[in-house]
Amino acid sequence: MAASISDWGAVKWFAMIENTSGSPSATGDLAARAEAHPRAARAALRRAVAYREALYRVFAAALAGRAVAEDDLALVNAVLREATGHHVLLPGEFGGVRDGWLPGNGLDALLWPVAIDAWDLLTEPVLDRVRECPGDGGACGWLFLDTSRSGTRRWCDMRTCGNRAKARGHYARRQRRAR
Repeated sequence: MAASISDWGAVKWFAMIENTSGSPSATGDLAARAEAHPRAARAALRRAVAYREALYRVFAAALAGRAVAEDDLALVNAVLREATGHHVLLPGEFGGVRDGWLPGNGLDALLWPVAIDAWDLLTEPVLDRVRECPGDGGACGWLFLDTSRSGTRRWCDMRTCGNRAKARGHYARRQRRAR
C-alpha cells in the first residue's frame, strides 16, 4: 500500500530523525520503514508527541516541586520500561565497555535514548541545572541543561533565541535614543 499525503508528515519526521542521528545504520533506515508502514509511522509519531508533552510536564512539575500527574508518569514510565529492556553494555572499541542498544523493530525505538537521558536528569542533582528558555518573547519554552561553569546560561541556543532577544533589545535601545 502506497503512503498517502497524510502519511508524509510521519515519514518526513522519521527521515529528519535519521538524518540528524549521525548513525543511519543504528536507525535502520527509519524513513524507508516509515514509508513501508505508514499506519505504524503515524502511530509512532502520535506516541512520540504524546511522550514529548508528558515528559515536558514531568520536568516542569519536578522543577517546580509540584506533584506529577499520574497519566504523565504512566506514559513516561511505559517508554522507560521499553528502553531499559534494550539498553545494554557492549564491548568498548579500545577495551572496557560502552553503553549500547539491542535492536528494536518498532519505530518507537527512537524514544528509548530520550527516556534513559530523561531518567538520568530527573533523578540526579543536575536537575537544578535544567532551565526553560524564555526566548522568542516567552514562546520558545524549550528545556535545556545549563552546562556553563557559572550556571547562568539563559537561552536554549544563542544562535536563535539568544540572538533574537539581543536584537530586540538593541532595536528597543535605538528606538529610545531616537526619541
